[in-house]
Amino acid sequence: MRYLAIALVLAMCGQAFAAPDAAPAAEKYLHSGELVKGQQELERALAAAPKDDQLRFGLGVLRFVRGVERLGQSFHEYGLKSEHQNAPLIRLPVPHNPEPAVIRYEDFRRILDDFRRDLMDAEEVLDGVTDDRVVLPLHLADIHLDLDGDGKASDRFVDILTKLMRGQSFGFLKDNPSFLVRFDRGDVAWLQAYCHLLSGMLDFYLAFDTKADFELWADTAFAKPKVSFTGTQEERLQKTLAAGRSLRLAEPARLSRFRGHLIKIAELNRESWRYIRSETDNNYEWLPNAKQQSVLQMPVRDNMIDAWLAALTEIEALLEGKKLMFTYPFQEGGKGINMKLLLEDPPAEIDWDKIVAPDAKYMEKGKFVDVLVLLRVMQVFENPSNVGFIGYAAWFN
Repeated sequence: MRYLAIALVLAMCGQAFAAPDAAPAAEKYLHSGELVKGQQELERALAAAPKDDQLRFGLGVLRFVRGVERLGQSFHEYGLKSEHQNAPLIRLPVPHNPEPAVIRYEDFRRILDDFRRDLMDAEEVLDGVTDDRVVLPLHLADIHLDLDGDGKASDRFVDILTKLMRGQSFGFLKDNPSFLVRFDRGDVAWLQAYCHLLSGMLDFYLAFDTKADFELWADTAFAKPKVSFTGTQEERLQKTLAAGRSLRLAEPARLSRFRGHLIKIAELNRESWRYIRSETDNNYEWLPNAKQQSVLQMPVRDNMIDAWLAALTEIEALLEGKKLMFTYPFQEGGKGINMKLLLEDPPAEIDWDKIVAPDAKYMEKGKFVDVLVLLRVMQVFENPSNVGFIGYAAWFN
């Protein structure tokens, strides 16, 4: 009985008494910042041991981090003023460049598309993971990147994260200063979904010809844009509103890819949470189930997971054309937008008034998306630290 009692105590303590994991091969290169070398070494190792899913998971992470590093280096080359930005991606805190290159709209598109390709390269590797018991323990605090391309990986992940969060403190680092996370099978699908989320955002933006808008605002984001706006701030805003009334498509096929990314996100979220909810341990979790604790010290309840998955299922039905998007004001006759048709066969220009005209081909009768299901997730994403919907949505993806 005494030994049984000891075993029960150890089991309940879980995280505190868990045996340390051996450092995975990927961690060495993430910490040294030798990301290219790390990719090459893990590719060779994986070729020799094709069933080693820890190597495969680690290679996917290396490719993802290298993609972020390449994005940062490209932004640094053109003198991104990230400290003044609020939009996704261009908030990436890159070092100041005293001699930036001149940036054109075409350069900006290339940078974004290069990042999209890097993300999908990472997702392709992660998609090959089949071992349900795969674990990738990583000490995230010591990950280093070379964001200015000087050959020295002097940018620490934790410092980058702090700048992204505009100086917000991370209390969880007091208990876990190395930021240890034991990523597992559910986190593989989570990272895949994040690759699709970012790629979807990029494909959506790149689908449109936004040259006029870029040239209106480029001087606020980059040190030396080829075209700088010379008018007043009021004139800039007026021109921006005018440009947004009708958007010309540059690459329509990207809207179909955008739709595909969003559907894949819903599928991967179901996969991720299926694995996470089946876990019985409690060991430095990234995304936890309701009985676990996350290293981020953000609680997760079953009703939060249920609401999140229900919202994604509703969005998936919208993207599959099984449900319709309502318009405001509501159309007479109960018509709504078939989003699948709009994204798969868009007009040459996105003019909202023409799209929602009663006789437009995108307007159909049918069942509408349930807005209450979408609003429900906002109501349940609350916690004592006041992270709220935005914080949880960014975490869950």
